[in-house]
This record gives sequence, structure tokens and C-alpha cells, in this order.
Amino acid sequence: MKPDSNFKANSKLKYPLPSEEITSYYFNLTPAMLEKFMEIRNWIYELSHADEKIGEIAECLKWGEPSFLTPKTKSGSTIRMAKVNELEFALYFNCKTTIAKEIAIEFPEWNCDGKRALYFSVSQKISKSKLIICLKKALLYHKRKEQK
Repeated sequence: MKPDSNFKANSKLKYPLPSEEITSYYFNLTPAMLEKFMEIRNWIYELSHADEKIGEIAECLKWGEPSFLTPKTKSGSTIRMAKVNELEFALYFNCKTTIAKEIAIEFPEWNCDGKRALYFSVSQKISKSKLIICLKKALLYHKRKEQK
């Protein structure tokens, strides 16, 4: 599938895509879902640039889906974004962590299973401030555990 006109030039992205495999994954999403993925992806990279405890983000495919890790600082637990169906996608967190449980408690209005996944509809407006809190829970998970 060829990229659509709003997303064809990787060089126009604020944070260029790191590989052909990841690019291919994104280009196979519907335009509405692609927009949500790029928005969340940007927030992850913005957090990494704003907080030296998070450090550099490595974006790769895990289980065939875009995943974000903190390889240098090892501050975080992996965040994975995946299409669930044509109208829904999820952010997945390691099920051996407390991340999803914390999100389910803090944001009961969101569709979080409390174990590993936070679900969104492609038509849902996502609160940046709330999702930033959730992303930080994952990207700083190991640092937060050390402080307890």
C-alpha cells in the first residue's frame, strides 16, 4: 500500500520513522487511525526529549506492532500500539507491571482492562494531558519502582 498524500514524506514527520517495516505498518492503517497513532507517537517522543530520565526512545516492531522502549536509561517499560479492529486501537503495557492497573484506577472513564491494555476508538478525542500521565507511568516505570 502506498502512503497517502498527508503522510507520504517521512522527512515531513517531526520524528522520522526508523525503518521500512515500521513505515509499512503505519501505512496500512486507515487515515483516521494513522492520525491517532502519529499523535500518540509524537507525544512519546516529546516526553523523551523533555525528560532526561526517559532518554532516547527506540521504536521497533514487537509482535509485528510499533513498540517504544528506553534502551539507554532503561527507565521504562515497553509501550506497544496496535490496531484492534477498524474502529479501535490499544496501547499495551507489560502485563507483569502495575501500569494498566494504575491507569484503570486513575482514569475510570477510560476503557482500560487493568491488566495490560488501554483501548481507544478512532473517533474518540484523547486528552493529551491525561494520556501524557499514562505514557509517563510506562516510560518511567522502573525509575518509579526504584523510588518506592
